[in-house]
Amino acid sequence: MPTETHTETHAPPRTRTRAAVVAAAIGNFIEWYDFVLYGYFATIIATRYFPAGDPAAALLLTFALFGISFVVRPLGGVLFGYLGDRHGRRMTLSVIIIMISVATALVAVVPTYASIGIAAPLLVLLLRFAQGLSAGGEWTGAAAYIVEHAPPGRRAFYGSWQTITIVLGMLVAALSSLLLGALLPDAELQAWGWRIPFLVSVPLGLVGLYLRLKLEESPEFTEVVREQTVERRPLRTTLRRDHRSILLCAGLVCSPTMCTYVLLVYGPTFLISELKMPAGQARTAGFIAMAALAAMVVPLARLCDRWGRRPFLIAGAAWVLVTAPLGFALLHGRGLVVAALGLVLVVVGEAIMLAPQPALFAELFPTSRRYSGLSLGYNLGVMIFGGAGPFVAAALTTATHSTYAPAMYLCGGAMVSLLAAFATPETLRSSLRSGGMS
Repeated sequence: MPTETHTETHAPPRTRTRAAVVAAAIGNFIEWYDFVLYGYFATIIATRYFPAGDPAAALLLTFALFGISFVVRPLGGVLFGYLGDRHGRRMTLSVIIIMISVATALVAVVPTYASIGIAAPLLVLLLRFAQGLSAGGEWTGAAAYIVEHAPPGRRAFYGSWQTITIVLGMLVAALSSLLLGALLPDAELQAWGWRIPFLVSVPLGLVGLYLRLKLEESPEFTEVVREQTVERRPLRTTLRRDHRSILLCAGLVCSPTMCTYVLLVYGPTFLISELKMPAGQARTAGFIAMAALAAMVVPLARLCDRWGRRPFLIAGAAWVLVTAPLGFALLHGRGLVVAALGLVLVVVGEAIMLAPQPALFAELFPTSRRYSGLSLGYNLGVMIFGGAGPFVAAALTTATHSTYAPAMYLCGGAMVSLLAAFATPETLRSSLRSGGMS
C-alpha cells in the first residue's frame, strides 16, 4: 500500500482549512435538513398530495416519492463526478448548492391535490428528482474537498465535521417540526405551517453559495492540474481501475444509511402510525437520537486517526447487527424515555461506522478520479439501501403485520456492511494522490 510521503501536497493554513470545511459542509446541512423534514412531515404530505381514502397507501406513496430522489442519485453522481474531476471541486459544489436549496424550497409552494389534482404529486416528483440529482454530487464532492484540505494524520477528524453538519441539518429539521407542532394548532400546521421550514432553505443556500464562491480549489486537485494529470475520462477510468473500491463503498454505506433513514427519518412516523405514540413524543425521541449521534462522531473520528479505519467499520456493523432487535423491543415500551433509549442504542453502531467514512472513502480513490469513484460507490449504496429504507420498512411492516420487521431489515443491512468491512484494506497511512487500493 502506498504511504504518505514528503512529496504529498502540504496542508493549507489552518484558517483556510476551517473555511473549506464550513463551506463544503453547508450543502450537506441543507440536503439532510430537507430529507428529515420530508420524513417528519410525511403524514401531512400524504394527506396534502394524494387522494383521501386510504391513509396507509398514501403514506407508502409519499415514501415512494422520497425514494425516487435516491434512484436518480447515481446519475447526479456521474454528472457532477465528471465535472468535479475535470473542472474542479469548487465550481461543481457551487452549482450543486443552488439546485439543492431551490428544489427544497419549491416543495413549500406546490399546491395540494385538492387544488390541482394529479399535477400535485407529479410536481413533488419533479422536485424530488432535482433533489436527487444535486444530492448525487454533494456528499461525495464535499468529502473529497474536505479530506483534500486535511493535515496529515487528521483526515478522519476533518472529515467527521462533514458528518456533524449532516446531523446538525437533521437536528434543525427535527427541532423545526417540534416547535411548529408546539406553537401551531394541528389544523394550521397541516394547512400551511409545515411549509415554513422548507422555505428556510433559500437563505441557507444563498449563504452557502457565497461561502463556496470565495473558496480556493483544493490543494490536491490544484497539484493534479499543475502536473497535467487530470483524467480526460474519469468515469470510464474509475470503472475500469477502481471497481473494487466502488463496490466496497456501496457495501460500507449500507448499514449506516439504513440506520439514518429507517431510524431517524422514518422512525418518528413509525412510532406515530404503528405504535400509536403521540407525535410530539415520537419526534422528541428522534431528536434525542440525532443529538446522541452528533455527540459521538467527532471523538470517534479522532480515535480513527490513531487506530485506523477498519476496526471501527467492523465494530459498528457488528453493533447494529446485535442491537437492532433489542432497540425495537425498547421502542415497543411506548414511553418517551424508553423509545429514545431504543433509538440511541442502535445509533451508537451507526456513529462508529460514520466516524471514519469520509476519510476512508476519499482514501480509496486517487485524486484524479476521486470525485467520480466516490460518487459511483457512495450513491450506489445510498440508492439501494438508503432511499428505499423508509418505503421498505413501511412495506415490510404492512406485509408482515409485524412491528419488528424494520429491525430485521436493519440486521440484513448490518450483515452487508460487516462483510464489506472485512474486505476493506486499512487506509490510515495511504497516499491521497494515488489512493489506498492503487
